[in-house]
Amino acid sequence: MLRALDGALGAQAARDPAAARRRAIWLLAAGQTVAWTGLLYSFAALFLSWEQDLGWDKADIALGLTAALGVSAVASPRMGGLIDAGHGRWVMSGGLLFGALLLAGVAFARSQPVFVALWAVIGLGQAACLYIPCFSFVTRVLGAEARPAITRITLVAGFASMIAFPTGALLADALGWRGAVLVFSASLVLLGVPLLYAGAVLLDAATPDKPPAAPKAENRAAIRAAMRKPQFWLICAAFPMMSLGHGMLLNHIVPLLVERGLTEPTAVAAASVIGPMQVAGRVAMMRMERFAGTLTLTLVSFGGGVTAALILLAAGASAPLVFAFAAVQGASYGLISILQPVLTAEELGRAAFGAISGRLAVPYVGAFACAPWLAALLWEEGGYDLTVAAAGGLAAVGFGCIGAIGLLAARNR
Repeated sequence: MLRALDGALGAQAARDPAAARRRAIWLLAAGQTVAWTGLLYSFAALFLSWEQDLGWDKADIALGLTAALGVSAVASPRMGGLIDAGHGRWVMSGGLLFGALLLAGVAFARSQPVFVALWAVIGLGQAACLYIPCFSFVTRVLGAEARPAITRITLVAGFASMIAFPTGALLADALGWRGAVLVFSASLVLLGVPLLYAGAVLLDAATPDKPPAAPKAENRAAIRAAMRKPQFWLICAAFPMMSLGHGMLLNHIVPLLVERGLTEPTAVAAASVIGPMQVAGRVAMMRMERFAGTLTLTLVSFGGGVTAALILLAAGASAPLVFAFAAVQGASYGLISILQPVLTAEELGRAAFGAISGRLAVPYVGAFACAPWLAALLWEEGGYDLTVAAAGGLAAVGFGCIGAIGLLAARNR
């Protein structure tokens, strides 16, 4: 069956390579949307249901996603190396299938250790199929033409959270959270896996002039050269700050807003705004990029993270201000997924891009991994106001790191 599918996609690519590349990007975009909805955002969407039904503490539940993303961070360099070696289609589709099967197991978890262990292994699937490996694959195949493709993928996949939160709430009400988990798992197998596989095969076939996989020695030399640059370490420090702050807010957003006096439906609606506003931020970036470079846009993004935290601190139970926070937070963080790989390529080059991105993903994903658990600990110490203030402070630190990259660029010029 796979051989027949590969042949059909190859024939499409041979007839019209440019059209085939466009279709491939839309297939990857749809696959990423399904993958993010089921393999990541489903956790935040079902958090309140788990808390109410299982009676576990917030930190005990949050440890599941922390474990998943921690494993994902550790596995990212290996996944990047496999993509550099030309195995992108198998890494992404196989990783999503693996994650989907483990996600189905969560529906049968009866104890907190089993729940956490299942999510930890799901982290291997996340490392193989979400944005970082997908963008590494696209950058390897398209080279300097990758940025528009990455933007289109994120424009579509930005709706994943908007899909996940209301869908998770509706499914949990109709089927219970265990039924909701099984539906998310089935969607990954039936939709996400075929979409990612077909998109990767078609993009490969439609780009016959892509650079061949470099020898391991060349890749290792490129990695060492990148890690000798101060820009590597500033990128390594900056983006995890935004990741940690956003993760703290996103994974607690519904209980955070309910605690402030909003109703649960209003809290879910506000949380659902974040995804579409990520898309809006990316559309705005497309219009601004002819006037502003990558560094400037990155500074705008980090500044937006600080502004969003200040709005939420002032919001109280004011629904308009809460929705304003969700809009600014979503638009600001929405730029990160595009700007991180683009800034990495501009500052560090495209040689061994998958492996370099994988190494940069360790602190980035690791920070997001710690976010739910750290937010729960901060909540225990000082309530959600302390959590929100910490998120704003982290964005400010990231802003300073990006500013330092700008100073280095100015000095080099």
